[in-house]
Amino acid sequence: MKYFRFSCDTNILISSAFYYRFKTLPEIFREGVVYDFSIFTMRYFERILGKKGIKFGILPPSTLKELNLIKPKIILKKLEERFSNDQVKFRKALNELSSLLNRVNDNLKRVLKIFNKGKAYINDNRVRKIYKKVDNMYKNFITQSINMKEEIKKKVEDHINNFYARYFQNMEAYQEIEEAKETALQTQIIRLSKKNKTVKENDKEILSEIIYERKRCIQENTHFRNNLNFYFITEDTHFSRKYNKRFKIFSTPITTKIKELFDIDSVRAKQFTELIFNKKLNLER
Repeated sequence: MKYFRFSCDTNILISSAFYYRFKTLPEIFREGVVYDFSIFTMRYFERILGKKGIKFGILPPSTLKELNLIKPKIILKKLEERFSNDQVKFRKALNELSSLLNRVNDNLKRVLKIFNKGKAYINDNRVRKIYKKVDNMYKNFITQSINMKEEIKKKVEDHINNFYARYFQNMEAYQEIEEAKETALQTQIIRLSKKNKTVKENDKEILSEIIYERKRCIQENTHFRNNLNFYFITEDTHFSRKYNKRFKIFSTPITTKIKELFDIDSVRAKQFTELIFNKKLNLER
């Protein structure tokens, strides 16, 4: 079994520090809530650190910087999610925001102990070279996204021929289904063409630093050469796969390309928790 290291984004870190009641795995998988997966992961590695003295987590400087900058904004968003149906409790929580921030800060200090601080600073020339590759990758995806819906329509039209037509009375309905399915498969790319879904510079910097951290791990530990899985836990669709409920399929072109180019496994919190549950992680060193 390969060795592993992992990193995570700011949302995962704050999710793990915002809720306090520890839940069992069956509860978590039944409810399927991101913050429950996050808190389980952090508490799990907290116990591993206590038993083995090993830190499997690595946080790059840009993540730590972003953590301090957007913490209040994320906390407010999570309050809105938690109390969306109860305005009284929401207003009460707002009045106690200062106290809440202190509790979250205390919990974050506890969570951050399971991570080593990374050494990949974005101004380092070695990291900037990686950033250029990451930036070009997303530029190529954005270019693809502009005309992708028209390309999908043409692809489906070419695919449908007289053989298929014999079995479908309504060709338009069939074509609509096939286009929707292909669109679902390409959701990661298509979303990039929307103004509010563009990839932030800071996200590209964080990914670049994580890629460098993986390289550094291998350089510093000969056991890791050709034998290391590096996981990036994130719920951002421009990193990790997007599930489509209608067709029960995942959109993965960006996730696949990140793995292909940089050997980084971008996973959602639930995916990483499943690795723990199924004992797929090598906890030896």
